Amino acid sequence: MVKQQTNFEKKVNEFARVTFLTKDGKPKSAVWLYAFMLSILFAGFYLAVYLGSGFLLGRIWPEGPVHAILLQYLATAVIGSGLCLLSALIFKGPRRCFVYYAYIWLAILLVMMILTSMFMCDWASGAGWVDFWMFCVVVFFPSILSILLGGIPARLLWHRELKKRQEAEEAAKARPSYYNT
Repeated sequence: MVKQQTNFEKKVNEFARVTFLTKDGKPKSAVWLYAFMLSILFAGFYLAVYLGSGFLLGRIWPEGPVHAILLQYLATAVIGSGLCLLSALIFKGPRRCFVYYAYIWLAILLVMMILTSMFMCDWASGAGWVDFWMFCVVVFFPSILSILLGGIPARLLWHRELKKRQEAEEAAKARPSYYNT
């Protein structure tokens, strides 16, 4: 007897099939799959830093002034991005692209969260903008800041790696070789 899938399970399976798998069930690109898994790990890092800084700043400023919230966003972005960019030291050569692609996945997941939150807001009662603003303050603003502060350096690291590889290929072409003749 086959178990009936819920609508959510169907959507997740469809997303995974279109994104990661060919029609035969084989992976399309291992790089994008690894980067997706790395982005989930990065999201966990950011969430841990966000909650930890919230607890710490909540003890310092119990009433929660605006500058404490902005400090929490900045701490999340700086500390979380520092942790995530340390993983760029682990990967060498062409695999350094995993970090940059993970930030691309984080941006894609953020857009998907924005669209999902728009469906979760209670627009019929007129309080939809209040709900959406709450999502913006709690989730989207720190996420955007974190993606920018981590994604731009990751892009620069990847661009530097590409430039080194291109220079090495040009130097190899310029050398006299038995195979180039």
